[in-house]
Amino acid sequence: MINMTDINKFLSDVQKALKHDRQNNGGKSNYDRVKGDLRRLFERNAAAVGELADSVFEYWENEYIYKSADLTWEPSEENQNRLAAYLAFLENSDEYQELISDADWEEFGRLVNFEAEDLDVGVLQDLMRILVSKGAY
Repeated sequence: MINMTDINKFLSDVQKALKHDRQNNGGKSNYDRVKGDLRRLFERNAAAVGELADSVFEYWENEYIYKSADLTWEPSEENQNRLAAYLAFLENSDEYQELISDADWEEFGRLVNFEAEDLDVGVLQDLMRILVSKGAY
């Protein structure tokens, strides 16, 4: 059984990292300064899926952060919640899943297939069951 992360605690930790960055930089945010902290936080919380966590984080970053008009305000609250939804998916939880688009599910299907041989069988079965239920395959 996977150790469940408290998704709200994860969100709180993300918000603390962002607040800390603003406090140390005259009230201004900068995604490039916080992205390493956010990546480590995400990977630590999704440790059960190994490299898949890194792939999902990169997808989130490329699809939702770097396409933003202004990185100063990223990750926005919506994108923070989206990242929490992705973490919930990786942990076999359905929190925030309404924030995951059909395109996201399809990409998760590709990423899970790519990382499948490195995943624990139970974890893989849980992820595949969710992906099938979401029409990712």
